[in-house]
Amino acid sequence: MTNNLPKISSAYQSKLVSAIASISVFFLIYLILILVSLLMIFLLGYGAIKMLSIAVNYFTVLAAAGLLSVGIFVFIFLVKFIFRKNHYSTRHLLEVNRSHQPQLFAIIDEIVAETGVKAPQKVFLSPDVNASVSYNSIFWSMFLPVNKNLTIGVGLINSTSVGELRTILAHEFGHFSQKSMKVGGYVNQAEKIIFETVYNNKDYENFIMEFSGGNAIFKIFGLISVSFINAFQSVLKSISNFLFKNHASLQREMEYHADAISTYITNPDEQTSSLLRLELSDVAFNYSFNFYIGSNQKYLPKDLYKNQFSLMKILSERNNHPYVNGLPKIDAEDLTRYNKSRIEIEDQWTSHPDILKRVERIKTNKTRNIAADHRYAKEIISGFDKICEIMTSKYLTLHAVKNVGEVLEDETFIKLYLDDNIYKTLSSNFNGYYERHNPVIENIESVISDISSHHDVDLFSDKKVSLVYEKTGIENDIQTLQYLASYPKEIKTFRFDGTLYKAKDAASLIPNLESELKRVKDELLKNDKAIFQHYYHISNEDIKKQLLSKYRNFAVLDREFDVFQKSLNDFTAYLQFMTVTLPFEEIRQHRAKLLKAEEPFKQKTKELIENSAYKEALKADDKNLLQEFVNSEYIYFNKDKYLEHEVNAISIVVEKYQTLLNDHYLNSKLELLNFQAELNKN
Repeated sequence: MTNNLPKISSAYQSKLVSAIASISVFFLIYLILILVSLLMIFLLGYGAIKMLSIAVNYFTVLAAAGLLSVGIFVFIFLVKFIFRKNHYSTRHLLEVNRSHQPQLFAIIDEIVAETGVKAPQKVFLSPDVNASVSYNSIFWSMFLPVNKNLTIGVGLINSTSVGELRTILAHEFGHFSQKSMKVGGYVNQAEKIIFETVYNNKDYENFIMEFSGGNAIFKIFGLISVSFINAFQSVLKSISNFLFKNHASLQREMEYHADAISTYITNPDEQTSSLLRLELSDVAFNYSFNFYIGSNQKYLPKDLYKNQFSLMKILSERNNHPYVNGLPKIDAEDLTRYNKSRIEIEDQWTSHPDILKRVERIKTNKTRNIAADHRYAKEIISGFDKICEIMTSKYLTLHAVKNVGEVLEDETFIKLYLDDNIYKTLSSNFNGYYERHNPVIENIESVISDISSHHDVDLFSDKKVSLVYEKTGIENDIQTLQYLASYPKEIKTFRFDGTLYKAKDAASLIPNLESELKRVKDELLKNDKAIFQHYYHISNEDIKKQLLSKYRNFAVLDREFDVFQKSLNDFTAYLQFMTVTLPFEEIRQHRAKLLKAEEPFKQKTKELIENSAYKEALKADDKNLLQEFVNSEYIYFNKDKYLEHEVNAISIVVEKYQTLLNDHYLNSKLELLNFQAELNKN
């Protein structure tokens, strides 16, 4: 059967050659730098000996030691990555074998026979929504035929069918067949070298300067050592981009080839359905976990995977995904529903192709199209519920979550999640129209005068909801084009509506997009007015007054939000210097700018608590806190140290200010929309 498996493409071969060439160049240059450092030790050591042969005194001994130290420091800089310990732990994994999981291993055996590759040495279960192939030792994989391991995420098993899991495992075994995986071992070592030499070297440079002590001669040689190190860093950094881009490009081709093998020996429909559902299952898992993180140790999960499965159903209902054979069915169009961007920029750094591109390739792959298996994948895992509880505990430990709080059953989790989730109302009553759109109508009275034109057709149709995302897409595209026009050298080309453009041409596309944005905004405003007219028309006189008041008040809130948010953003920019270590004189310069910027921000804060639409939401303690800031005369830094009380105080002020804006705006929006939703029931 292996003779019939898909062969690697010409693109794959080309990327492989480029990746091997870039790795070879990197290690050659790295070896040259090491030889240069050894030559420096020899030459500087020779110079030190010559110096001492002329005269031996306090100054010549210091100078000789300083000379020799330069070469030694540079050499250690290049090889210190060898002594860095690897802190990766496998405690979050659970090893399984044939006796534990006979049905899972039966599928593995089938795929091994189909592909003719060597079976994995070990099979692990992980807590994630993922599957992967790895070596026992990345270092030795560069030189020897080291066995590979297979890791399967429980979150993935929990959200796939047996047939879909088979396609995922076949994809991973497609990687088993790729000798080019060995390239990854070399790149991994290169990454360690680059990280330790280029990005994790500040402590070493500080050590050199501290080691030099207060002696002026040693200090000079310390500075010389750091200068050589910085020069070597520049060389390594200059070739790292070339190396990583080429490897990422190869990895994308490896994914396509592994997909082709999976398509051939399994079922392309199940392969695409698992890929298209991947984001939903990952989001459901992360949302579940984040709920517990957000509870501040009030709650703990008993089984994160039951939470994931339940939340996947809630998210599917919210987004109108149908359930087929007990699992949500995601179409390719669903992935682009919320992404209306028309700009395509190839990400040269990503190791995985875009899912939609993979799906398109899968449609063209050869296949034997084996029969589908719609059983839940978790049904073939012995003791799955117990494994889920074990992996939940491991996942909490992995993320340092303390074992405190009330342990929740799934039913309680869902109730609490829905109670805490603002999108319940926004989506269920209005088809998601208001999730990324706000009911703002200026001069609402003029809409009342035209009430005769009201209608109640298609106010929240998919077409209207699409306008919201079209508006966001155009706004984002305009920002992207402005960036490309400003920095044409960073990204040389891009595609817009499928046509290839140079970055320098980006500005020419903006005027048409701005015209489109105006059109979409006008259509949304027209629909917002029609929505108001509809609810106004079906209301009695008392309700009409309340509805009008809520719309009018929200328009004021929206207008003031922009003003107060800008004031906050402008002010917080002057606080950034407190988050980094700076010389005292530079801190004083930043403080002077901060104190000057404080006056207009205090004025806005005073307006917020005395004259704004937000003042009604202020609790007494929060108002006192903001008022105390308005009356304060903070200096933040004195006698070469920060005044912690004042620094902490301004931090709390900024947090309360932002929270007030966000919470009152959102609560007012929910109040208005809930009011509208109730009118539908009357």
